[in-house]
Amino acid sequence: MNKNLWILLLCLFGWASSQEASDAATTSANTTGNKMPFVLGGVLETGSGVLANGDHGIGLIRVTPMIGAWINGLGYLRLGYGFNNYVQDPDEGEKREIEQRDFSAQLGISLGFGPYLQGSYTRAKNLSDAGDVAWNEYGLGLGSFFQLGIKSALVFEIEYRFISEHYDPFEKETISGTRLQMNIGFVVYVY
Repeated sequence: MNKNLWILLLCLFGWASSQEASDAATTSANTTGNKMPFVLGGVLETGSGVLANGDHGIGLIRVTPMIGAWINGLGYLRLGYGFNNYVQDPDEGEKREIEQRDFSAQLGISLGFGPYLQGSYTRAKNLSDAGDVAWNEYGLGLGSFFQLGIKSALVFEIEYRFISEHYDPFEKETISGTRLQMNIGFVVYVY
């Protein structure tokens, strides 16, 4: 989780430095034409339902750094890769270090300037000496972004996630289900 927070801090630093050059970028954009707006950022995913570790309830799912292309008024494509390590200390048995790896892809279609309809796919993995588990998540939802300047924006999304059936060797049970998920993020436009 700390690695992901450092990446988000780097994005904030990029935003701050981009604000200094915003006047120069506006002048440059007027003279050089349109370029593909690439974005760099991250989202904090929270939800209610089946969580990433197989629990049911409300909690943090993951922090996902991302890159992509975002054309205002048209749509976006984002790719993210999250990584996190944690230690599970059950009442009975020995401690386990679990590595979480998540690859996600999201496609959004604009519903006007601001709101958008999105679809998402996540391939999630929990890796440990006790056994590995991998599953797919599919989501459908609505989102919106709020421009902070010409080079940055905040992202707010609500989506319904479907978690495919998978066997969790840590909990020794089969897990599947759904969750209502809220994503809060930050993107910096890198032209």
